Amino acid sequence: MKIAIIGAGAAGLAALKYGLEQGHACTAFEQAENIGGTWNYTERTNIDEYGLPVHSSMYQGLRTNLPKELMEYENFPYDENGKSFITQPEVLEYMKKFAIHYNLYPHIKFLRHIIEIDPLPDEKWKIKEKELKSQEITEHIFDAVMICVGNYSTPRNSNIPGASEFTGRAIHSHNYRNSEPYKGKRVLVIGAGPSGVDIARIADKVAEKVYISYGSTIFCKAEACVVHKPLVEKLTANTAIFEDGSEEVIDDIIYCTGYVYSYPFLTPKCGIEIDNNWVKYLYKHIVNIQNPTMGFIGITFKVCPFPTVDIQIRFFLEFIKNTNRYSQEEMMKDILKDVGRRKEQAMPKHHIHKIGMKFHRQYFNDLADTVHIKRVRPVIHNLYEHLADSRDINKRYKIVNDDEFLEYY
Repeated sequence: MKIAIIGAGAAGLAALKYGLEQGHACTAFEQAENIGGTWNYTERTNIDEYGLPVHSSMYQGLRTNLPKELMEYENFPYDENGKSFITQPEVLEYMKKFAIHYNLYPHIKFLRHIIEIDPLPDEKWKIKEKELKSQEITEHIFDAVMICVGNYSTPRNSNIPGASEFTGRAIHSHNYRNSEPYKGKRVLVIGAGPSGVDIARIADKVAEKVYISYGSTIFCKAEACVVHKPLVEKLTANTAIFEDGSEEVIDDIIYCTGYVYSYPFLTPKCGIEIDNNWVKYLYKHIVNIQNPTMGFIGITFKVCPFPTVDIQIRFFLEFIKNTNRYSQEEMMKDILKDVGRRKEQAMPKHHIHKIGMKFHRQYFNDLADTVHIKRVRPVIHNLYEHLADSRDINKRYKIVNDDEFLEYY
């Protein structure tokens, strides 16, 4: 089977490795000149040298919010360096070693911009791509497509009242690169997910004052000197007014408000619709039920990224051996059951693809059992669930066997 893989980041590399191992003719199309996807750091923001939106949201000083033991490909551990929470260059180097070890580079076309993906009447796919240096456009025919473009390149915009009146510097974290512009400034970070907490930590080392604004939850404890604030009610020319009535003078704002799914290269015939960040309709958050030889890898969030794409890829490759095993009606019934369960727990629509610790183990095991493939090792879930109660970046972890791990300083 000829399989197209869109993107050569964490998901794309794993898709290429498993596809080739199973004897498929796989080609990965990567818009950048290197592998790594969002793990590639670039000083550029907004638009790249080819006039395309910059894909990477990477910034200087980033450290992983999960231990490296949860960011490994199956049977390919990191080099032992004595720490578990590692930096962006270390993750990227690991991915390069993975690509070399499995001889993936010959199967990757770099600097390829996907213009269009269109289903054909014979259940094949036409892919139109542009080589960015020559601007030459080429069309290809494939039997299946795996979309592995990641979720961290199209910012979710904020609609805080008064935002347009603010006269200071305001950016989304997608365009944050380093703390240099914030020396001596009063900085407001809006959003307390992994990036918000990490950027607040980094900016606090150089800024006069850092405030972090969030609703009911914070990803993990921010630095002690970062001032915690409730949601922003309104912005003025140089202040932020918070829901508790307090007001602070602000020089710069960094919006850490997340991202939205975006697939501008999919034609309407692909049958994909995005409704308030719900990608409709994907069986098990992977299979396009309108055209089941198209799979979306890695769109789920609040997960262990590398083990997640591993099980999703193995699921999809097994699924496409017999796409008629489930009817479209059966797959839709399964989707609506999952959506209903989320509604019962008052989860908003834009969290349809959120897995989180509550559903992590159940989701992984369901994928494996549905198509009769090997389950992810229980130790992955055990460690991930353990981190819900204790996330200390100074701790180190060691996986002992399929069930147990060690924790130490």
